[in-house]
Amino acid sequence: MIQKLFRTTIFRMSLVYALLFSAVSAGALGVIYWMAESQIREQTDTRLQLETNALLRSYRIAAVEGLIQIIHVKNGDDDSRYLVSKLVHRQQQDLTRDIEFDRLNNDYTQAFATLPLGTITGNLQQKQPTRLLLTLLPGGYQLLVAIDLREQHALLNRLLITVLSASGLIFALAIIGGSFMGHNVLHRMNAIGKTANEIVSGNLAQRIPVTRREDEFDRLSHVLNAMLERIQHLMQGMREVTDNLAHDLRNPLNRIRNRLEASQYEPETNTNYPLLIQDTIQEVDELIRTFNALLSIAQIESGVQRDDWSSVDLSELTAELADLYSAVAEEQNLTLQHTASAGLTTHGNRQLLAQAITNLLDNAVKYTPAGGTISLSAQRVGDNIEVCVADNGPGIPADQHDAVLQRFTRLDNARSTPGNGLGLSLVKAVADLHGAQMHLADNHPGLRAGLRFKQVG
Repeated sequence: MIQKLFRTTIFRMSLVYALLFSAVSAGALGVIYWMAESQIREQTDTRLQLETNALLRSYRIAAVEGLIQIIHVKNGDDDSRYLVSKLVHRQQQDLTRDIEFDRLNNDYTQAFATLPLGTITGNLQQKQPTRLLLTLLPGGYQLLVAIDLREQHALLNRLLITVLSASGLIFALAIIGGSFMGHNVLHRMNAIGKTANEIVSGNLAQRIPVTRREDEFDRLSHVLNAMLERIQHLMQGMREVTDNLAHDLRNPLNRIRNRLEASQYEPETNTNYPLLIQDTIQEVDELIRTFNALLSIAQIESGVQRDDWSSVDLSELTAELADLYSAVAEEQNLTLQHTASAGLTTHGNRQLLAQAITNLLDNAVKYTPAGGTISLSAQRVGDNIEVCVADNGPGIPADQHDAVLQRFTRLDNARSTPGNGLGLSLVKAVADLHGAQMHLADNHPGLRAGLRFKQVG
């Protein structure tokens, strides 16, 4: 589990961000430490300068003897344990040679340095750090004021420990957070992988779990679940198509075989070969039409015919189809009515749209009794265009409207008429390809089949 966690991208990214953030935090805390150190040193030097200035004022009033007495009093004060003053003549000890200074004033009469206290007192056992200010006086005298830095160093050490601890804590929290996020991602990915394995094993009903967080994993799960729903629907449809195809092809193939087998055993003089061939050709043509319809639906659903799309004038297209089917309707003793508004333009494949409307007109002609009326209309409905074919035939029960859009679905009252149950399936496929809505409704009596397209232009 830990190795898998280390291999997750989110954990590696968290580790990188943890290192980067820790480095930035350490740098920021380091700047704070440096500023604190500089501020403490500046305050220390200011205190030394103030103390030196006070002694110099006493020197100007009481000369060297008075200054020596004042220094003696100050060094004996209980509050002087962190502040030491000293007046030394150069003949006794030249402090400018013994001390390495790090800061000089403009006239070189004063200088600052940091060194152990024993360097000043001569007692090398006194190693506590001190900060001093040396001032050169007339007559070869040197005034030295030093302050014990143990408190400042203790404060800086505590600050340094705080900086290091904070940097370590930030890094540790970043690692822990990265581990938590990596574990969470790994858990979600394992759930997806488990579902995928069950689907590979054949259980297409499995779906990826979705939480209430609505994060990117949930959005991805919704998309994948929708894809799985579509795949399951297609697989189920394919099985249904296969079963229906096997059932619908079996009867005509059996009829062809039985017809040929019967003619084989009849005397040649008694066999009507032209009629036999004609009946066989009709059966084969029906099989070819079924396969062509299936291929057309498959091509439409795959979207391969999107390349040659253009603007289609549905007003003009429905007028042409109405002229074409007027003669067909007249032969069946039917009346075909056509109404269309002008300028009804959509974007699509003109041939497929014509084929869809033709299938609706074929069904209307096929199922409308003699003396009936068929209407073909195209009109604007809001921002859409609705093409509608209505008849006054037997119609389709409302509870069967969804079923008849499936392939090879034929109602009981249509069994006696020629057909393969693919006409409305092809219309539905064309509608889906064009982003149109197909709906069936009762025409009181008869059927009203509508296609609603998007208006363009």
